[in-house]
Amino acid sequence: MGKALIGFVVGALLCGIVALVSFAKVEETSEVKFCASCHEMQVFYDTWKTSAHGISHRGVIRARCVDCHLPHGNFVDYLITKAVAGMSDYYAHMTGKKAKLSSWLEELESRRNVEKPAFVYESGCRKCHKELVGNGIPLKAFLAHRSYLLGETDKTCVSCHRNVGHGDVIAYLRAKVGKK
Repeated sequence: MGKALIGFVVGALLCGIVALVSFAKVEETSEVKFCASCHEMQVFYDTWKTSAHGISHRGVIRARCVDCHLPHGNFVDYLITKAVAGMSDYYAHMTGKKAKLSSWLEELESRRNVEKPAFVYESGCRKCHKELVGNGIPLKAFLAHRSYLLGETDKTCVSCHRNVGHGDVIAYLRAKVGKK
Protein backbone atom coordinates (compact mmCIF):
# COMPACT_ATOMS: atom_id res chain seq x y z
CA MET A 1 0.00 0.00 0.00
CA GLY A 2 2.87 2.41 0.73
CA LYS A 3 4.34 2.05 -2.78
CA ALA A 4 0.94 2.74 -4.34
CA LEU A 5 0.54 5.90 -2.29
CA ILE A 6 4.05 7.10 -3.21
CA GLY A 7 3.34 6.30 -6.86
CA PHE A 8 0.09 8.23 -6.71
CA VAL A 9 1.74 11.28 -5.08
CA VAL A 10 4.63 11.27 -7.58
CA GLY A 11 2.18 10.90 -10.48
CA ALA A 12 0.01 13.73 -9.17
CA LEU A 13 3.05 15.98 -8.76
CA LEU A 14 4.23 15.23 -12.29
CA CYS A 15 0.75 15.89 -13.69
CA GLY A 16 0.62 19.17 -11.78
CA ILE A 17 4.02 20.25 -13.08
CA VAL A 18 3.08 19.35 -16.67
CA ALA A 19 -0.21 21.28 -16.30
CA LEU A 20 1.54 24.38 -14.92
CA VAL A 21 4.22 24.36 -17.62
CA SER A 22 1.58 23.80 -20.31
CA PHE A 23 -0.54 26.68 -19.02
CA ALA A 24 2.53 28.93 -18.91
CA LYS A 25 3.38 28.04 -22.53
CA VAL A 26 -0.20 28.67 -23.69
CA GLU A 27 0.01 32.11 -22.09
CA GLU A 28 3.51 32.81 -23.45
CA THR A 29 2.46 31.91 -27.00
CA SER A 30 -0.60 34.15 -26.67
CA GLU A 31 1.41 37.35 -26.40
CA VAL A 32 1.60 39.75 -29.35
CA LYS A 33 5.42 39.70 -29.27
CA PHE A 34 5.34 35.93 -29.82
CA CYS A 35 2.94 36.20 -32.76
CA ALA A 36 5.01 38.99 -34.30
CA SER A 37 8.28 37.11 -33.88
CA CYS A 38 8.07 35.66 -37.41
CA HIS A 39 8.94 38.16 -40.14
CA GLU A 40 5.84 37.10 -42.11
CA MET A 41 3.66 38.59 -39.38
CA GLN A 42 5.45 41.95 -39.26
CA VAL A 43 2.92 43.59 -41.59
CA PHE A 44 0.09 42.51 -39.31
CA TYR A 45 1.94 43.73 -36.24
CA ASP A 46 2.58 47.11 -37.90
CA THR A 47 -1.06 47.53 -38.95
CA TRP A 48 -2.38 46.29 -35.59
CA LYS A 49 -0.25 48.83 -33.67
CA THR A 50 -2.08 51.75 -35.27
CA SER A 51 -5.54 50.13 -35.38
CA ALA A 52 -8.41 50.83 -32.99
CA HIS A 53 -7.34 47.95 -30.74
CA GLY A 54 -3.59 48.38 -31.10
CA ILE A 55 -1.03 49.91 -28.80
CA SER A 56 -1.13 53.40 -30.34
CA HIS A 57 -4.67 54.17 -29.16
CA ARG A 58 -5.40 55.32 -25.63
CA GLY A 59 -8.55 54.55 -23.73
CA VAL A 60 -9.51 51.72 -26.05
CA ILE A 61 -9.36 48.00 -25.42
CA ARG A 62 -6.02 46.64 -26.59
CA ALA A 63 -6.60 43.30 -28.24
CA ARG A 64 -3.97 40.62 -28.52
CA CYS A 65 -3.83 38.44 -31.66
CA VAL A 66 -5.50 35.56 -29.82
CA ASP A 67 -8.40 37.78 -28.75
CA CYS A 68 -9.63 37.99 -32.34
CA HIS A 69 -8.00 35.07 -34.12
CA LEU A 70 -8.93 32.25 -31.74
CA PRO A 71 -12.40 31.12 -30.61
CA HIS A 72 -13.46 31.82 -27.03
CA GLY A 73 -15.91 30.02 -24.80
CA ASN A 74 -14.68 26.44 -25.16
CA PHE A 75 -11.12 25.92 -23.91
CA VAL A 76 -10.62 22.65 -25.83
CA ASP A 77 -11.72 24.31 -29.10
CA TYR A 78 -9.43 27.24 -28.26
CA LEU A 79 -6.43 24.93 -27.74
CA ILE A 80 -7.09 22.85 -30.85
CA THR A 81 -7.53 25.94 -33.03
CA LYS A 82 -4.39 27.46 -31.49
CA ALA A 83 -2.38 24.31 -32.21
CA VAL A 84 -3.62 23.99 -35.80
CA ALA A 85 -3.06 27.70 -36.55
CA GLY A 86 0.36 27.61 -34.92
CA MET A 87 1.46 24.59 -36.93
CA SER A 88 0.12 26.17 -40.12
CA ASP A 89 2.01 29.40 -39.44
CA TYR A 90 5.15 27.45 -38.53
CA TYR A 91 4.90 25.45 -41.77
CA ALA A 92 4.43 28.66 -43.78
CA HIS A 93 7.43 30.19 -42.00
CA MET A 94 9.69 27.19 -42.61
CA THR A 95 8.71 26.81 -46.27
CA GLY A 96 8.68 30.53 -47.05
CA LYS A 97 5.05 30.21 -48.20
CA LYS A 98 4.13 33.68 -46.96
CA ALA A 99 7.56 35.28 -47.12
CA LYS A 100 6.53 37.76 -49.81
CA LEU A 101 4.19 40.64 -49.11
CA SER A 102 2.64 40.07 -52.54
CA SER A 103 1.53 36.60 -51.38
CA TRP A 104 -0.30 38.12 -48.41
CA LEU A 105 -1.79 40.79 -50.64
CA GLU A 106 -3.15 38.24 -53.12
CA GLU A 107 -4.64 36.13 -50.35
CA LEU A 108 -6.27 39.05 -48.58
CA GLU A 109 -7.62 40.56 -51.81
CA SER A 110 -9.22 37.21 -52.68
CA ARG A 111 -11.03 37.27 -49.32
CA ARG A 112 -11.85 40.98 -49.27
CA ASN A 113 -15.60 40.73 -49.93
CA VAL A 114 -16.28 37.65 -47.84
CA GLU A 115 -19.06 38.37 -45.33
CA LYS A 116 -17.70 35.96 -42.71
CA PRO A 117 -13.92 36.23 -42.87
CA ALA A 118 -11.88 33.23 -41.86
CA PHE A 119 -9.54 33.53 -38.91
CA VAL A 120 -11.68 36.05 -37.01
CA TYR A 121 -14.07 34.79 -34.36
CA GLU A 122 -17.27 36.47 -33.16
CA SER A 123 -16.66 35.10 -29.69
CA GLY A 124 -13.52 37.24 -29.51
CA CYS A 125 -15.45 40.41 -30.27
CA ARG A 126 -18.26 39.49 -27.89
CA LYS A 127 -15.85 38.63 -25.10
CA CYS A 128 -15.16 42.34 -24.69
CA HIS A 129 -18.09 44.00 -26.46
CA LYS A 130 -20.99 42.70 -24.39
CA GLU A 131 -23.28 45.74 -24.57
CA LEU A 132 -24.12 46.45 -28.20
CA VAL A 133 -27.33 48.47 -27.84
CA GLY A 134 -26.51 50.71 -24.90
CA ASN A 135 -27.46 54.34 -24.41
CA GLY A 136 -25.78 56.95 -26.53
CA ILE A 137 -25.02 54.93 -29.66
CA PRO A 138 -26.24 56.30 -33.01
CA LEU A 139 -29.62 55.02 -34.26
CA LYS A 140 -28.05 53.28 -37.28
CA ALA A 141 -25.66 51.34 -35.01
CA PHE A 142 -28.48 50.56 -32.57
CA LEU A 143 -30.65 49.10 -35.34
CA ALA A 144 -27.79 47.10 -36.86
CA HIS A 145 -26.74 45.68 -33.49
CA ARG A 146 -30.35 44.93 -32.58
CA SER A 147 -30.81 42.95 -35.82
CA TYR A 148 -27.57 41.10 -35.09
CA LEU A 149 -28.62 40.24 -31.52
CA LEU A 150 -32.06 39.06 -32.67
CA GLY A 151 -30.48 36.84 -35.38
CA GLU A 152 -32.20 38.79 -38.16
CA THR A 153 -28.97 39.16 -40.15
CA ASP A 154 -26.11 36.94 -41.28
CA LYS A 155 -23.63 39.77 -40.84
CA THR A 156 -20.81 39.32 -38.35
CA CYS A 157 -18.99 41.94 -36.31
CA VAL A 158 -16.23 42.10 -38.92
CA SER A 159 -18.74 42.49 -41.75
CA CYS A 160 -19.33 46.05 -40.57
CA HIS A 161 -16.16 46.69 -38.57
CA ARG A 162 -13.76 45.31 -41.18
CA ASN A 163 -10.79 47.57 -40.44
CA VAL A 164 -10.93 47.53 -36.64
CA GLY A 165 -8.10 45.03 -36.13
CA HIS A 166 -5.53 46.00 -38.73
CA GLY A 167 -6.81 49.17 -40.36
CA ASP A 168 -6.85 48.90 -44.15
CA VAL A 169 -4.21 46.19 -44.33
CA ILE A 170 -4.80 45.74 -48.06
CA ALA A 171 -4.01 49.40 -48.79
CA TYR A 172 -0.96 49.10 -46.54
CA LEU A 173 0.25 46.02 -48.44
CA ARG A 174 -0.45 47.63 -51.81
CA ALA A 175 1.70 50.60 -50.81
CA LYS A 176 4.49 48.28 -49.63
CA VAL A 177 4.34 46.13 -52.78
CA GLY A 178 4.01 49.19 -55.04
CA LYS A 179 0.67 48.09 -56.50
CA LYS A 180 -2.15 50.57 -57.04
